[in-house]
Amino acid sequence: MKGKVLRTIKLLSLVLALALSVGLLQEYVLCHADHNRQRVKGFFDEDKNSLDVVILGASEVYSDFAPGFAYEHSGITSYLYATQANTVLNYKAQLKNILSTQKPDLIVIELNGALYGDEELEEVTREANLRNYADNAPLDLTKLEWIKDNALGDWQEYLFPIMKYHGVWSDFPSNMLYQKTIIENHTRGHNYLKGILNETAVYKSVRSSMNPYLADSADGKQPLDGLSEERLRDLLQFCRDEKLGNVVFARFPHVVDGLTYNRFERSNMAGDIVREYGFDYLNFEVGFAQTGLDETTDFYNQDHLNVYGQKKFTAYLTDYLMKNYGVKAEELSGGKKDEWQKSADYYEAYYTYSDSLIKLGVRRELSEDSDLIDTLEKFLPENAA
Repeated sequence: MKGKVLRTIKLLSLVLALALSVGLLQEYVLCHADHNRQRVKGFFDEDKNSLDVVILGASEVYSDFAPGFAYEHSGITSYLYATQANTVLNYKAQLKNILSTQKPDLIVIELNGALYGDEELEEVTREANLRNYADNAPLDLTKLEWIKDNALGDWQEYLFPIMKYHGVWSDFPSNMLYQKTIIENHTRGHNYLKGILNETAVYKSVRSSMNPYLADSADGKQPLDGLSEERLRDLLQFCRDEKLGNVVFARFPHVVDGLTYNRFERSNMAGDIVREYGFDYLNFEVGFAQTGLDETTDFYNQDHLNVYGQKKFTAYLTDYLMKNYGVKAEELSGGKKDEWQKSADYYEAYYTYSDSLIKLGVRRELSEDSDLIDTLEKFLPENAA
């Protein structure tokens, strides 16, 4: 009897050790580590119920808004819960993730992910783009529901990503750069830049901008892709059922021209659907006069602001949300105040470094990895390091 108990204990110990080893490998080694993973993992490092604003969406979110500067400008704390090529297929699960750890004054949902056309949607729903979110989300009931509704191919690979990435040894050492960053952020308890990513360039359009005239085109509409509309309505119904009075929907700035005007018309349709459910829809494409944006200087491509536009839009949006939606800057304790001042200082260093590269004509993508943080140390304000 004693021998049977010992064998059982040994077997359970072996199973536990194996599970722990697989878990560590899946979390830190055999995974796809990039800025999406760093940004999503970083969100869950934030102290519970510590954020005034959370912004959900795709690349427009992490290129257009800078939480460090928002804090410097107005004292509000914010985070960018966004992934590359994000689609409305992910939005409800991501909103549930946000609500699981935060009670912000406001959640801003940028709706680019609902505006893809049929062909574009087929492109952006590729497994890689779904995985930008799913591989990095916590394993809970929300993720299990997401897998049931969205998994492409073997659902087990979404539940246990190590099955997908068992061969990523070939990704080293670049894979470890972001893993090192994620570990450093987790050890510190927060990341400095809160998920921003930008490129050092100034976009020069070869076509005429239609933005100054869009206010006269609000009646122009095109239907959303069928699946996109279905998921948007599901998201809105969830918000209404949960009585989420702290959610607003938005369209962040883009340079609209003759080739992308159809997307603007889909945004008008999305706005109608949002308002149908009783929520506000803020369209920041309709003229740039109020935001102070200039399409000749403030974008790095047609869809994303550079650091010049990012700083302008962050200030404008922060002021707008505080004035119109009751967002308030909370008094921070000593440790939290120091943390957010660090974020403000590192953003100023990020801005200065980006500005220097733009003026030198050097185009580079700058996201928060440990190498960039080391570089930014040289640009920090005096005595901030």
